[in-house]
Amino acid sequence: MSDGGGEALDRSGHPFGEGEVGGFDAEAFESRLRGLDEASVLSFPDDAVPEDFKRSAVLLPFWREGDDVAVLMTKRAATLRGHPGMMAFPGGRLEDGESWVEGALRETEEEVGIPRDGVEVLGRLDDAWSGSRHRLVPIVGWLPERPRFVASPDEVASVHTPLVSTLVRPESWSRTAIPLGDYVHYDATIEWADDHVYGLSADLLVEALLRGFGQPTRNGHGRLESLRAWLRAQAGDEAR
Repeated sequence: MSDGGGEALDRSGHPFGEGEVGGFDAEAFESRLRGLDEASVLSFPDDAVPEDFKRSAVLLPFWREGDDVAVLMTKRAATLRGHPGMMAFPGGRLEDGESWVEGALRETEEEVGIPRDGVEVLGRLDDAWSGSRHRLVPIVGWLPERPRFVASPDEVASVHTPLVSTLVRPESWSRTAIPLGDYVHYDATIEWADDHVYGLSADLLVEALLRGFGQPTRNGHGRLESLRAWLRAQAGDEAR
């Protein structure tokens, strides 16, 4: 398979082990997600994040789908100003006085109609950031069953619910090197039957899956290093 330029995709660095690919255990995956440990989560140091960064949160909602586990993602509406047409998790900027969890649940209800009281919050993942100057906290949620989606046409073009057993296959994985000044960041892409996710959303998905498989993660450390490199590059551009 090749990308738009005809070059072979870089499928190295596949993060999931053979056990996860060959024998997915939905019950064990759910159990490990339910055991998310707040102490193992990386929060960015306050001095690492510029004061003008906005506070945002997203929700990664999982549920059992037979012998598998599904996760919800949405394709952003083409009319949105930020990242139109990209695959993402429901979420957005926090309102005044909101906690990370409250913001993620409110945005999810507004975007896809899942009632906030119908989500069991399991914990959070490592801090993240975006080039649109957002500090973002990913919240992991569990749903009792496949929800009924009522997507907001102003924000959501389509709803996608890929299965975890599909997402962890080696053929679903590729990555692209992104130079950030003196640092090289790798953007992941994960494919499934009808679409794909890449960039920050893919990185959040990888971290959640690794935690569900009980594997160590350093996603937050990579995000912090890439943030610092991006800020150095931004400062260098302004100095020229």
